[in-house]
Amino acid sequence: MTLDELYHHALTILPDAASDLQRAGRDPSEYVFASFDGGSELGIAFIASDLVGAQHSDPMCARAEVERMIASARGRGEELVVSVMIGKDVLGILLAASRVDRPTRAAMRLWLEGAAPRGQYRVVAINGDQVRARNVEQSEIDHELEPEPISMSMLN
Repeated sequence: MTLDELYHHALTILPDAASDLQRAGRDPSEYVFASFDGGSELGIAFIASDLVGAQHSDPMCARAEVERMIASARGRGEELVVSVMIGKDVLGILLAASRVDRPTRAAMRLWLEGAAPRGQYRVVAINGDQVRARNVEQSEIDHELEPEPISMSMLN
């Protein structure tokens, strides 16, 4: 999956994630919505750590299960994407574990200082050593999610 596809995926899911946080009484501006390839080393590590925490399983067994899930998804022609609303500190840990270069990580730390401006969300897509990060206004999300016109090629 390309960086742009991951970013668009994040924008697609962002409204639901923000609503979930608000229902839980949390301020979405204090979080970052991150999306990355579940089949990457970063994605495998993230999913496996979630399995270890949720199921109290052995880390190596969890990793083997994630690799099995990825192989199964690829066999069906599908890709796994991890999209999560996370705290800035967790994003820092993810970036440190990623292949993103030091200057980009430093720029990301500066961008993450303080809360997002009112009415905006922080959205990040990570693909290998590439990062796409911006503050996104609600109106941009609404525009991004407008349905595409149906063409004849889409119906075939």
